[in-house]
Amino acid sequence: MFKLVFGSVFLTVALGACATSSASNEGNALPSMFQDAGGTAEEFPSSYFGKYLAGREALREQDAAAALNYFDEALRSRESDNVLLGLTLQAALAKGDVQRAKNLAPRIVGQTEDNSTANLVLAIEALRQKNFPAAQSYLEKTGDNGFNVLLKPLLMAWIKLGQGQTDTAIAELDALDKYNGFDALKQYQIALLSDVSGNRARADEEYARALAGPSGRAVRLVQSYGAYLDKTGRREEARKIFEDYIQQYPLSPTIHLELVDLASDRPLTPVVEDAVDGAAEALYSAASIIGQERAVGVAATYVYFALDLKPDFPMARVLLAETAEDRGKWQEALNLYSEVKAQSAHGRNAQVRAAWATYKLGDIDEAKTMLEAVAASYPKDIEALVVLADVSRDAKDWKTAAQDYGRAIDRLPALERRHWSLFYARGIAYEQSKQWPLAEADLVKSLELQPDHPQVLNYLAYSWVDRNENLEQAKDMLIKAVSLRPRDGFIVDSLGWLYYRLGDYNDAVIQLEKAVSLEAADPTITDHLADAYWRVGRREEARYQWQRALWLDPSTELAPLIREKLKAGLKDDIKAEK
Repeated sequence: MFKLVFGSVFLTVALGACATSSASNEGNALPSMFQDAGGTAEEFPSSYFGKYLAGREALREQDAAAALNYFDEALRSRESDNVLLGLTLQAALAKGDVQRAKNLAPRIVGQTEDNSTANLVLAIEALRQKNFPAAQSYLEKTGDNGFNVLLKPLLMAWIKLGQGQTDTAIAELDALDKYNGFDALKQYQIALLSDVSGNRARADEEYARALAGPSGRAVRLVQSYGAYLDKTGRREEARKIFEDYIQQYPLSPTIHLELVDLASDRPLTPVVEDAVDGAAEALYSAASIIGQERAVGVAATYVYFALDLKPDFPMARVLLAETAEDRGKWQEALNLYSEVKAQSAHGRNAQVRAAWATYKLGDIDEAKTMLEAVAASYPKDIEALVVLADVSRDAKDWKTAAQDYGRAIDRLPALERRHWSLFYARGIAYEQSKQWPLAEADLVKSLELQPDHPQVLNYLAYSWVDRNENLEQAKDMLIKAVSLRPRDGFIVDSLGWLYYRLGDYNDAVIQLEKAVSLEAADPTITDHLADAYWRVGRREEARYQWQRALWLDPSTELAPLIREKLKAGLKDDIKAEK
């Protein structure tokens, strides 16, 4: 069986919510938070409790704006309550209101000097003002746990560089050696520190080492190295590095624009020009890593800090929009994408993703209009057309999706391996719109471009099985697909259903039982297992599984077939099923 997963084919190619207090509130007893703040119930206006609890609930629901409003209202009654101040700071950061956080942080530190979050906010503000000694003092008071094990050495390195201590700055990054996975980041940061310090010999060495190491594929490193080479009079070397990168990653908008600047004899803009820029880059890098760990709230906060230090930072704004998408905050994502300048390296992609956010907000016509405009503005580019097709596919308008994937394919100057997903997506659209010959041709073409891809093997082979065609060839393909994805219940189901079609019911049961264990909530897989049970004489188990399939809300086409089998079982002649 194949599973239809919706989303964008092209897009594929805050500090944490608090749990509400569980403290008992029997009689006149106060929750622990209020006891810590001091006072008795009579001293708190009744609205205070309501605003506090509403704010906590809003934070739990990740509605930072509402939480901040509730906490602000509660503070009017209890403006020196340190616990409430801390929650308000948390809400401000989750919302991205850095200025509000800056206003709150001194009040919190005035009462609790070692508050880690407040000291981090003050360190960022001191950095922005280039008051590096103060920034160091505040940062030293932050904790050495959680994500600070990554962020603290990065920021401290740039703070030390701001004070002219290059060797000490680089040594700060040794703290990253305690943890796996930070080697590439460390190499990149050392290269930037050496560059900004003005030590050309060391910068040459560190950039070359970084490019040869695990960070060599990072576009920011390549962009930084190219700008450094240009700045030091080695323009042709910069061009060579960019062209080599484009050979590997031909869709990189950043490097394409760098090459345009070189061709126009314009000087390249350094990625990092001073210690404040470096701190912003460090925050952006930390957010990128943390976002991969699904800690999108923390990642968003770090990006807000980066933008506070460096407002003109389109990559950071795009990353912030992506974190909003991850949290399902489509209006926030749309607003952020709309703020990215069209002429920046990320302008076109921001316009496309803004259209996708518009679609997710429910305006499909406006989204399509936006995408058609981008497609017209960039007649050689396929991104807008692919996302246009994705919109129709997500809306299950299969015929339109197939047409728009076709428009994207027609723009390709030459077919490459990476284009397999376009033929796969169009093949699915053709199959779902009952155009099987066209679907089969595209799925075969997709396999030619990406042999042995388990998803394509499964979709084509299962389609053959369902049509009772090419069963032996399908068998070889599905055995291979299962070997590549043994934990994919849909692919395992396809192999089981193939055995069923071949009349090998015992092997069908083995595979289908495994498939159900992997995808217990899928009605089609459950129905397949029931059919196989019937064929091997396990009639009561078959009826139970058919009933269970009905409980799992099958499609309108499948449900009546299952009901009929519950009444009469399967016919003895299997050909009647085909």
